[in-house]
Amino acid sequence: MSLPILTDGLVLPVSHALIQILTEELTRHAPGLDPVQEASVITFNFRDRDYSAARGGYHPVEIRLSRSDNGFRFDYLTDFSYVGAGWDIELAKEIDFDINADCCEVRFCRPVPLRAAVDFFTTFQDNFVAYYQLGAFTIEVSVEKADG
Repeated sequence: MSLPILTDGLVLPVSHALIQILTEELTRHAPGLDPVQEASVITFNFRDRDYSAARGGYHPVEIRLSRSDNGFRFDYLTDFSYVGAGWDIELAKEIDFDINADCCEVRFCRPVPLRAAVDFFTTFQDNFVAYYQLGAFTIEVSVEKADG
């Protein structure tokens, strides 16, 4: 199966390694699916089962793609971390590359346009790919079926 991810016009330099990871995980989790014909939205969740507020670990990452023309475009790439203290601890967005809003948000920092976050994204992406290659994540893939 091929997952055509369209990156033309995208400010962020998405690597071949990231596209390959998403393609492989979709194939593993939805064998036989023709994404262009059958899917409208694909969401990938990467989780470290041992990650906790007390022990730390690899942050959960969610990546969402939406169908566009004959392929898929990134909607967002979001990294989550635990925030709070005591009984009031929850997962919250730590880093959010919101492609549709052309915005990068990092907790405790002001939002910036994606073009101002290219170097930061490259580092984020390189780290994510390295953690994936280490086997740090359990992966879930959700596919929203296309109408008709």
